[in-house]
Amino acid sequence: MQLRVSATALAILLSAPLTFAGTLAPGGGPTTGVLDANSNVGTTLATTLAGERNASSATDSYLAVRQESNASIISKTTAVTIGGGAASDTHLMGLLIHTALTGTCVITGFADSDGTAQSYTLPAGSVGYKDFLGAINSAGALTVTCSNASDDNLVMVLWRPR
Repeated sequence: MQLRVSATALAILLSAPLTFAGTLAPGGGPTTGVLDANSNVGTTLATTLAGERNASSATDSYLAVRQESNASIISKTTAVTIGGGAASDTHLMGLLIHTALTGTCVITGFADSDGTAQSYTLPAGSVGYKDFLGAINSAGALTVTCSNASDDNLVMVLWRPR
């Protein structure tokens, strides 16, 4: 688990001496007593840091809803490599197609049901957002090729490095 703390939050946490006088629950969190110099009773790290995700709790957490990604706009009819160009190095979040395609859009880097590299083709007329749910290019470099020059700059690829 990775913990990210902003400099401001860290300064606030370290500005007062922390003391604990009470008992601990079986999971390690305080159940009674004083956690800090300001008499915050039963405060845990997850509630102390604003916005910190507590993935181990179904009731004291939040779901991450914002997916950050890189964007590459396809501006030519030859294959465009997305990410580092190696197998299993890129998450394909989705494609945003601004206007209906006049040609096809071919995506490579994924495997078929037998594990063999297979192209995935979006047909002419495709439009809108195509969600790939962060699929990893397990069978080679992730590339996108739009077949018609009139589709240049109409396809945005949303991706993240692995």
